[in-house]
Amino acid sequence: MFAISFRIKLLLAMMVLVAGVTVAILYATHEKVQSTYLKLFQDQFEAEVNYFVLQQENRINPDRERCEELARLPALHEALKSGDTNRIYEVALNFFGQSGQQSLRGLRGSMKNNRFSGGGGGGRTNQYFRVLNANGEILHFIDPRVGSPRSVTGRKRFEEQLATVQKAMATLEQQPVGFLAPERTNGQVELLEVIVTKVIDSETKQTLGALVMGRPFFETSEEPMFEMSHGDIQSGIWVEGHIHSKTIPAEMRDDFVKQIEPYVKSGVPPPDTFRVVLGHIPRRVFFKLLNPESPFPPAYQVSLYSMAGALKTQNELRWQVAGYSAVALAAALVLSLGLAHGLLIPLRELVKGTVAIRSGDFKVKVPVRTRDEVGELAASFNDMADGLAQKELYRTVLNMVADEKVAHALMNGQLALGGEVREVSVLFCDIRGFTALTENMPPEDVIAMLNEHMTALTRVVKENNGVLDKFVGDLLMAIFGAPVQHEHDTFNAAQCALQLIQERERLNTTSRHQLRVGVGIATGTVVAGCMGSADRLNYTVLGERVNLASRLCNQAGASQVVIDQTTKEKLGENVAVKPLPALNLKGFTENVVAYELVSVRQRQA
Repeated sequence: MFAISFRIKLLLAMMVLVAGVTVAILYATHEKVQSTYLKLFQDQFEAEVNYFVLQQENRINPDRERCEELARLPALHEALKSGDTNRIYEVALNFFGQSGQQSLRGLRGSMKNNRFSGGGGGGRTNQYFRVLNANGEILHFIDPRVGSPRSVTGRKRFEEQLATVQKAMATLEQQPVGFLAPERTNGQVELLEVIVTKVIDSETKQTLGALVMGRPFFETSEEPMFEMSHGDIQSGIWVEGHIHSKTIPAEMRDDFVKQIEPYVKSGVPPPDTFRVVLGHIPRRVFFKLLNPESPFPPAYQVSLYSMAGALKTQNELRWQVAGYSAVALAAALVLSLGLAHGLLIPLRELVKGTVAIRSGDFKVKVPVRTRDEVGELAASFNDMADGLAQKELYRTVLNMVADEKVAHALMNGQLALGGEVREVSVLFCDIRGFTALTENMPPEDVIAMLNEHMTALTRVVKENNGVLDKFVGDLLMAIFGAPVQHEHDTFNAAQCALQLIQERERLNTTSRHQLRVGVGIATGTVVAGCMGSADRLNYTVLGERVNLASRLCNQAGASQVVIDQTTKEKLGENVAVKPLPALNLKGFTENVVAYELVSVRQRQA
């Protein structure tokens, strides 16, 4: 598997961290810009609608008051009861003339010509006035020259739109305000702002009819809305699937209608706000119903807010964040490289130190470069190396004063003060004529001779899985079967005895000291364990078999191995022996049967 270095991991971690923070900041910035602009647009739209409603009230209140006064005139009641249409309009014309209505000429032209573009003069000249009978039907002024109402352009559509008032005549209580969109004489659709005033007989409380007064919306009513529509804000009125506005271009209105058409066809009111793309510019759209609970068609205030500014700000912030993030990423990479370099050097030194310790060099030291955790780690490593060196020294010394297997068991806590019964083979090896040989020999030569002799014999003991128990002068004692037991301990002891003699004879060919050894082996049950005190232990075996092996060793001649009956029985057919005369040994009441070990056949695997 491909291994990634620590430096690469640190760099990748820094890059992922910076990238994650950048994405989070970009997302938070995007959401914040969107919410801020949406709140700004909502506040502006609410202010625009409130201002529009306030101006509308100021605009229509005078007309509403005059229509209420006209609706209370007895002359108008009598004219409506008589059904004299011309008389009805004459009463209305005289009333408005006496009240100083500036649009008197426009009203006269509207009544007599039945034209929706009538009027003239300055100020609010293009007013419209119609009277409805008790059934909600429009009463037209009859021209005496013709004898019937003139046929006028847009009359049918206007009557269809006023039919909504006719349906609501029975429940009409206040003076509702609505919007109608009849066609003008030139074929264009004109938006009217209309007030309906109900005429009720003061005595019978019966409905006699209704007065309808309106004015073109775009000539006066849209002015406050137009004043507030500045910059990228465009407003209009939505009535019966059409947008009427001077600030929204015609081609944009058509495109907007197509996007709103699914709401209109489904009969579901448009949502309060949503996003559209008009003129290749994302825009936020706000809707507000202007005439709730009105008999007229629903009219909505529509405002389009360009999102170009928000998107521009958002893009600028995005590039700023990206720029700052790039700088932060570069700084993070440089910092990561510095940190990685500062960490890698101590880590590499620690790796080299561990390799040295694994190879046995406990004197290795790593430099302590810093005072942080890495420096503490280096110092701890050096302390560990010193401790391992000390332990290795102890182990080496212990191996020198005790058998390696015994030392290992002691260090692992497997041996304690006390013993256990074990079946072992005990071997004693002694130099023949040692006292006479060393009688006149300098002590240092005696030590050198014994060291050479015991080193060679110890190696033979270990090669045959024996445990070196002790050296006593020129005597060597070995145990086979404790503390570690093997499958063929007795065979190993016999083979070791013959190899000890062979090793001594080989050594005689090179050494200046010609020595001969005798070996004795006894097999049986002994007590094996640590003997001594709690603070100074010696692993050994005790028992009658140990004494027997020592006595057999004393009886062995030069280059002779003497074994007891139990050892011979354990070896079976794998050895060749010579019977010896029964031995009368010190410490044994009865004679001991013994054999001279001649050879050991190779044991089958």
